[in-house]
Amino acid sequence: QAALWNGLVHGGLSTLATDEYPTSLALKMRGKTIEDVTGGNVGAEARMGIGFTEGVGKRGMSLERYVDITSTNAAKILGLYPRKGVIAPGSDADFALIDPTIRKTLTKDDFHVTDYSPWEGWQVTGWPVMTILRGRVIAERGKLLGSTGDGQLLTRKIDPRVLNRPAC
Repeated sequence: QAALWNGLVHGGLSTLATDEYPTSLALKMRGKTIEDVTGGNVGAEARMGIGFTEGVGKRGMSLERYVDITSTNAAKILGLYPRKGVIAPGSDADFALIDPTIRKTLTKDDFHVTDYSPWEGWQVTGWPVMTILRGRVIAERGKLLGSTGDGQLLTRKIDPRVLNRPAC
């Protein structure tokens, strides 16, 4: 864990991602061994707050580096930059606003798509309060304001260098 955070903070790793596959607790508990437990967990909603708490708050990560690992680098790797991953003229204006003064203990009720959370009891300082998609507020203080039709399928072009080695 320490080596992973060191890589995120100092540039050895390019992105902070999740294995997003929310399931019910009942489905998760059906597995008897590590080989037959349903993979993934609810992580996308926790990623920004936990990343901010652990990276910026506890390990001194710069805000610029935090933006890189949560947005810019993924957009570059996936061939979506500069349309995504940056706030600039001509870009889509997709971003999350984090209130660094929020201190809270996470519960399953902080998440929208499952009846449990592996993050239950986790202490965070800094939590997203608003999400903007193409310049429109789609989530605010835990309330979803967007609709299922808000997404867009984007054409992307992956730089050949990404296919050969890390790009960021």
